Amino acid sequence: MFQEEIKPAYEDETGGTLEIVPGWSEILAKIRAAPADDPPYDLTVTGDRQHYIGLQEGLWEEIDVESLDNAGAIKDSLLREDAISVPVSYGVMCHAYDEAAVDWDPGPWADLTTDAEDVALPGSYWSNAMQMGSIVSQEMPFDDELYSPAGHDAVFETLREIDTAKFYTGAQDLWTSISEGVATTGQYFFAYSKKKQESTDAYDIGLSVPEQTTGYVDDYHAVRGTERMEMAADFLDFLLTPEMQSTYAQNFNMGMAIDDVDYPTATTENVPLSNEALENVSFMEWADVAEYSQTLTERFNELKTSV
Repeated sequence: MFQEEIKPAYEDETGGTLEIVPGWSEILAKIRAAPADDPPYDLTVTGDRQHYIGLQEGLWEEIDVESLDNAGAIKDSLLREDAISVPVSYGVMCHAYDEAAVDWDPGPWADLTTDAEDVALPGSYWSNAMQMGSIVSQEMPFDDELYSPAGHDAVFETLREIDTAKFYTGAQDLWTSISEGVATTGQYFFAYSKKKQESTDAYDIGLSVPEQTTGYVDDYHAVRGTERMEMAADFLDFLLTPEMQSTYAQNFNMGMAIDDVDYPTATTENVPLSNEALENVSFMEWADVAEYSQTLTERFNELKTSV
């Protein structure tokens, strides 16, 4: 989508040149390995954990978010307390399931502890599964269990109540598990699940986004040592225009940073889009959980060995 839609639109309008570099998992490693005055990227997208780690390691140049022409249109729920980066889009997680193998109507995430059989949960890291478990647990409001050691036992007890058949390590692992009958339903991102649904005819994929769910924000950081801060800010302003936000939205079923967006029907019917609706989305606050990360990693790995 960036190569075919965003890149040519920006270059036609400004005369600038964009180089799109793939490789999500390598972003922080490549920045660390590069000389501080010769970064591998000028601007990069990260998730919540990468934002926090990069902030601690001094990998980001501060972007003056308020100076952007379109900053005032950004939804408040997506702005970080340390506003050095710019949110562009966000995604939420859903039930993704084999319709022929599921005889119940997936609703809230709590259904995984009662009705679901043979569930596939994200296993590469603990965050997504534990955010979901925090929502399901009634020990504390919403996802508060995640941010307090007093709530962690309740989250793990909730996860143990799920009939988990698989902790998957990536998208292909999830879909293979469902197609081969190892799992009947999984916890996965709606936008990517929708793409899979549209491209698969071997079996019918059902999708359902709980009213209270987990999510992530794609926000953009200027990389330490970049000499193109002015162009980076210009490009971010371009991404925040209603035209480009709508282009992004039409190509991918994600929520966008501003309100004035033309969404496809699948997005409006499934993705929380208003500031009020986003109060029901658990976006990870890594600064508030980082001190527990090692302990949670060890406990989550132990949980996975029981499946």
